[in-house]
Amino acid sequence: MSRPLITLAIPAYNRAQWLPTLLDSALAQDFQDWDCLIIEDGSRERLQIRDVAQRYAAAHPLRFTYHENARNLGYDGNFRELVARARGRYLFVMGNDDVIAPGAFAAVARAVQMAPEMGMLLRTFARFTGDPGNVVQVSRYYPQSRVFPSGPPAIVPCYRRLVAMSGLVLHRDDAHACATDRWDGTLFYQHWLAVNLLRTRPAVFLPDVLALFRTDGTPEFGNASAERGAYTPGTQPPDTDVRMIRSLLAIARDGAPDCYAAIERDYANYIYHTLAHQAHVPRAEFRAFHRELGALGLARHWPFHAWYWAIVLLGAKRLDAFFQVVRRTVGHTPNLTRAAR
Repeated sequence: MSRPLITLAIPAYNRAQWLPTLLDSALAQDFQDWDCLIIEDGSRERLQIRDVAQRYAAAHPLRFTYHENARNLGYDGNFRELVARARGRYLFVMGNDDVIAPGAFAAVARAVQMAPEMGMLLRTFARFTGDPGNVVQVSRYYPQSRVFPSGPPAIVPCYRRLVAMSGLVLHRDDAHACATDRWDGTLFYQHWLAVNLLRTRPAVFLPDVLALFRTDGTPEFGNASAERGAYTPGTQPPDTDVRMIRSLLAIARDGAPDCYAAIERDYANYIYHTLAHQAHVPRAEFRAFHRELGALGLARHWPFHAWYWAIVLLGAKRLDAFFQVVRRTVGHTPNLTRAAR
């Protein structure tokens, strides 16, 4: 059997009711050189996920492969397992409650034509509520397609923009070659892969929407032994956000020391959403949150403080509405970091 260009890689954990919608969005693609690997990670809905996956595998035996982990590996461990078992030249990773945008697989093929040695694709994605047609926000980083040369010119623009999983596209063999469990429990294995892949391979950005993110789901991180104590399923208090930024900076410091200063500045420039996520907590707790983030090194950069005071003085809801207008008017997120332009 020839190797496909794309393996649709799905780490399945609960949310079985949304899996058919995702698989149907794959079958609806107008590009055919792909297969699909679903790995269930010991969730309470294993039987329901198994039923859906086996039903699709029976109907499309050359497309779908299903595997169950013997124990709950967690986000990072299951990501690594998907890389290890994938057959395609590239992984197209999707959370099992999200949806693949029409034409997404063909867009990946176009990106590979643009840069045949591509290590990672920086994608555009949209968020929806309820029905996939009800798009509430599009996140597009540049107005047009771009190829970023390997090394810092690719690592810096991509690194911060890889937190959300769905629609990530990465070179399978190089990702497998740098496998490690060192960062298990951080939820950011993709960042470790990025700094390793992009050290020697270019990145590509496409303005096409590749993935549709469901906004009305509940995070379930914290069930695996690697995540327990660091994350609590269904909640994300201030100390969790601090831990996440600390982990992201630690991976960058270790994996891309020559890019670290630029990556730290990029996080400071775009810290608004992290701060706004906790804007509802009491004022004293919000001040402490700001101090803890600043202690990670972000306090060196004036935008970090400017975003904090903007939220205190104007409120996150008012700022969110303003940013939505800016995105719709400009057509993409304004780039505040010189090294990522």
